[in-house]
Amino acid sequence: MEKLSDDWITKGSLDFEYKKYILLAYLQHVSKDFEQHRLYPTFADLIMHYKNAAQLKAGKDKLLKSFPKKLTKLDLKNFRMFFESKVEKDTQLKELEDIVEFTMNKLKDHIVIGKDIFDQVEQQIIIEPVGVKALEENEGLLVIDPQYDSYYLFYQYRISIFEATEEKIRGLQTVFLNKIKKSLGTTLEQLKIQILQNIQLVSNYSAFRVVALQPYPFEETLLPIVKRSFASYLENTSN
Repeated sequence: MEKLSDDWITKGSLDFEYKKYILLAYLQHVSKDFEQHRLYPTFADLIMHYKNAAQLKAGKDKLLKSFPKKLTKLDLKNFRMFFESKVEKDTQLKELEDIVEFTMNKLKDHIVIGKDIFDQVEQQIIIEPVGVKALEENEGLLVIDPQYDSYYLFYQYRISIFEATEEKIRGLQTVFLNKIKKSLGTTLEQLKIQILQNIQLVSNYSAFRVVALQPYPFEETLLPIVKRSFASYLENTSN
C-alpha cells in the first residue's frame, strides 16, 4: 500500500485490528522511502494524516464534552465540583478512540524521522546571490548547483503572497528554464545574462545560486527542500 485515503480512519468498519493493519502496511512504504532519502510527497502526506487524526480526536473530545453531566462529588474545602458524563462511551466510539491514539503515535514517530532527513539535507545547502541583487526580489533566477554534477539547473522563480487564516503565506513557484554544462571559462554571471536574454527578461533580475553539497533524490527530496529553504532565505533577507 503506497497511499492512504484522507478518510481512511472513518471509512468502512471501525475495527482497531483492521485499521492497524492498514496503517502499518502504509508505514512500511513510508520507511522504504525514507531509507532511500525520498521525502516528498510521503513526508507531506504523513503530516496531513497526523493533522486529520488530531482533528478527529479534537472533534470526539468536543462531542463528549457537549453531553449532559451529573455532579458526582463536591469538595467544599477547595471549592471544587466534579462531574461525569451521563452518556456512556459506546463500543464504536471507544474503537475510534483507540484507532486515533494508535495512529497519532505511529505517525509522530515517522514524522520525526522525516524531519531528521529534512534537516540533514537542508544543512547540505548553501544559498548565495549571483552578481548584484535587484531591488525587487520577488521574481528572478534560481540556479541549482549540485557539486556532484557537471550541470547547472536554471529556474525562473516568483514569490506570491496570499492571506489565509489571518496570516500572510509566501508561496514560491518555479519554472524550469535550462540545464547548462559547467565550464571554467564561463561564469555564472555570464550565464545569468545569457539566460535572461534568451527568455527576453530584463538584465537586472536578481539571481541566486543554491549549492547542493551531497547527492539526494532530486525531484523527491532536493528540489522541494531547495524551494522551501530559498523561500525562507528571501523572507529573512528582505526583513
